[in-house]
Amino acid sequence: MNKFTYALALGAGLALGVASPSARASALVQNLAPASLTAAQFNADFSSTTGVLTQNYSVANTPTTATMPATGVVQSQVFQGTGQYAGLTAYAYEFGVNNVSDVTGQPTYLNSAAMQFGSTPTPTTINGQNSSVFVINDGPVGSLNVPQAAPGSTIQVPASVAWQPGTTTGSLTFQYLDPTTNAGPLQAGATGGTIVVITNDKNLTTPQVSIQNPNPQVGPYPVAFAPTGGTISSVPQGSETGTPEPATIIGWTSVLGALALVRRVRRGAAV
Repeated sequence: MNKFTYALALGAGLALGVASPSARASALVQNLAPASLTAAQFNADFSSTTGVLTQNYSVANTPTTATMPATGVVQSQVFQGTGQYAGLTAYAYEFGVNNVSDVTGQPTYLNSAAMQFGSTPTPTTINGQNSSVFVINDGPVGSLNVPQAAPGSTIQVPASVAWQPGTTTGSLTFQYLDPTTNAGPLQAGATGGTIVVITNDKNLTTPQVSIQNPNPQVGPYPVAFAPTGGTISSVPQGSETGTPEPATIIGWTSVLGALALVRRVRRGAAV
C-alpha cells in the first residue's frame, strides 16, 4: 500500500471524527448527587467565616406588599473546615418562597436556581457519606434560617445539583422541579433545606443568582457568596476518573476504523 492510500484512509477517519459534534473531550455536566447530613454534624466540623448574606428576589406578575416585599429570599454563608476538614471551604445556600400568589391566583413557586461558581466542587467524606454537595433539613446551619415546610408538605431539598465547568469559571444549578423523579418545585411558604457545597477555595465573590419561575425574574437581582479563581475541571476535585462524551467516543472510533481499513487494504495487496 502506498503512502497516498494510507494518508487517504487515515484522513477519512479523522474527517469522520471532526464531522461528529466534537471529537475532543469537552466539559461534562456533572450531577453532584447530594448526600444527607445533620445540622449537628456539619456545625461540629465547620465554623462560619462570614455573616449571612440575605437577598430578596421577585418575579413578574406576582404582587408584593409592605409586609411581603418580594417573591422570595436567597441566603448564603461561608464556613471553614476544622480538624480533619481543615483547608476545605463550605458554601451554604438556602432558598425561600414567600406565601404569595401571582395575578392568576396561583401560589408562586421556585423551579430552579443557578449561579456562577468559580471552583470545582470537592468530594468529601463526612459521617461516612462521600459527596461534594450535602443537604441538611433537620435544623439550623450556622446563622441561616431554619428550613421550613410549605403548609401540608415536607421540607424540600433539590432533586439534583448540576456542575457545569467553563473555561474560566463554572456554574451550579439547584434543580427542584424534576419530572424524572416526580419532584415538585419549592412551594410557596417554604424555606428549603440547606445546601452545602464543598470546595478547597476560600476566595470570595458575590455573583447574581438566576431564579426560574413561569413568570420572568425582575430586578433588583439577588447575589450570593461563591468562590472565585479556583481550579475549573469537568471532573470534581478529588476524583480521578471522568466519562468521555459520546461524541468523543465517536471521534476515537472513527480513527480506529480508518486504521483498520489500512490494515485490510494492506492484506489485500499482499494477496
